[in-house]
Amino acid sequence: MCGRIVNRADPGYLREFFDEAAVADILEGSGVLGRYNITPGSYLPGVRVDENGGTTWSLMRWGLIPRWAKPDRIPDRTFNARSETVAEKPSFRDAYAKRRCVVPISGYYEWTGAKGSKQPHYFHRSDEEIIALAGLWETWRYEDNVVESCTILTTQADTLLSQYHHRMPVFLKREDTEEWMFGNPSELKRLFNTVETESLVVHPVSREVNNGRVDYPELIDRIELADDTE
Repeated sequence: MCGRIVNRADPGYLREFFDEAAVADILEGSGVLGRYNITPGSYLPGVRVDENGGTTWSLMRWGLIPRWAKPDRIPDRTFNARSETVAEKPSFRDAYAKRRCVVPISGYYEWTGAKGSKQPHYFHRSDEEIIALAGLWETWRYEDNVVESCTILTTQADTLLSQYHHRMPVFLKREDTEEWMFGNPSELKRLFNTVETESLVVHPVSREVNNGRVDYPELIDRIELADDTE
């Protein structure tokens, strides 16, 4: 799964990465970048299709709110969506058919060990390039409230990442991001099975990450464990 995120990219670099022509002022001074411990319920920047058939940046609440959700029944476990069932699940199927997005991140955390003594690990690219994740987005409206939200798709972990968790995010190759947003839903599942993780590296980090209120750059620094063989 993917439940904590790092976003430390420069706004200009993100625009360049996506060859984005649309105005991206929302990336400047929004507080969504330069973050090292992003939790569900926070806002993430993402690229999605706009009303004119182009692409645009959007700030989206991490945790998809279905259009039909009642104000007192908003789900709290929709920050991830299983790619195997996303086309059928009521919370996600309409968004999968019509509203797909790409969520760029710098890295994410995963935990190992027994409950009460879990050790966090930081996953990122060895070249520190952006990691593009497959996501879905929705617009939820109630009276005068309008919320754009998103979820991140997951798939079965490969041999490398299964040492840490049985699920992992759906990573998109740079050249597949447009297909993900604009492609025919019936043909997109191939992207769930072409995930490449060779460029990812992982190292243990401070357990301060466990506290979602703690957020500073040194959280991603490697620490040495007593039996550290990574």
